[in-house]
Parts: sequence; C-alpha cells; structure tokens
Amino acid sequence: MRSVNPNDSLAIRYRILDLNGVVVEDSDDEAIVITVGDNSLPAIVNQALVGKHAGDELRLSINAADEAFGDYDEDMIQPVARSEFSDLGEIDVGMLLEFSLPNGEGMVGYVSALSDDEVSVDFNHPLIGRDCVYEIHVVAFSDSDPAVVS
Repeated sequence: MRSVNPNDSLAIRYRILDLNGVVVEDSDDEAIVITVGDNSLPAIVNQALVGKHAGDELRLSINAADEAFGDYDEDMIQPVARSEFSDLGEIDVGMLLEFSLPNGEGMVGYVSALSDDEVSVDFNHPLIGRDCVYEIHVVAFSDSDPAVVS
C-alpha cells in the first residue's frame, strides 16, 4: 500500500476546530487537493501526513506555541475607507470580510476596529496564537485517482 511522502499530491477532506469544538474551517464533503510540504498546510500537519495511506483519518492537536500559523504581524492590519463597504450595510468588529485580489484569488480578513471614516481589517490568520485541532481524511493520491477530485 502506497504511503504518503513529501511532494505527494493528495485529495483530502479536513476540518479545523477550536478547543471548544467549534468548526473554524471545513472543506465540507468536497475533497481538496494539496501537495504535502508546499506550505498550504502548517508544517506540523504536513509531517503528520507523511507515512499515512489513502483512507486514513487523523486528528492532530496543534498548540499555539507550535506557531503553526506564523507570528502575528501588525502590518497585516490595513485601513480601508468605510465608503468601500457601503453596499454591505452595517459593519461590526469581528465581522469576516472576503476580498478579491487582482489575480482573482480571494482573501479573508476580519474587522478589528471601526471609526467614522475607516474600517481596520486584520488579514492575519485567525488561528495565530490559538490552540486548534485538525481532522483530516486522506481520500486518495490525486495522481492515481483523478475522479476523486473532479
């Protein structure tokens, strides 16, 4: 049976939960394709995948001290003119907002502060400095079962 190695392309389903069991991120029933070791997942998660097999499930507790999501960066807080959000209605601190980048990719930030003219949006990963749990189901090696990821 084939084992997962660095640089393997995998189809996985995953959930990230906080310590209260609240789902923070979820791939739902849809498998996503990742490459082990490409930095799309924290290094500690990539390491845990190595040696697993298609069909395996793993549950991995990540401690905030592992810095799996990097260091908090004050420069990732950006002021945006409040007028840019006129079509959203009421904006509250803690609200998640999705932005489209020029290359078409999406980026999520949360409202960290409000003033009459400005909305401060924090683009740091929301799990920086927090403990969490990854639940991962290795669906298949995507190069050996392309139907799984279509």
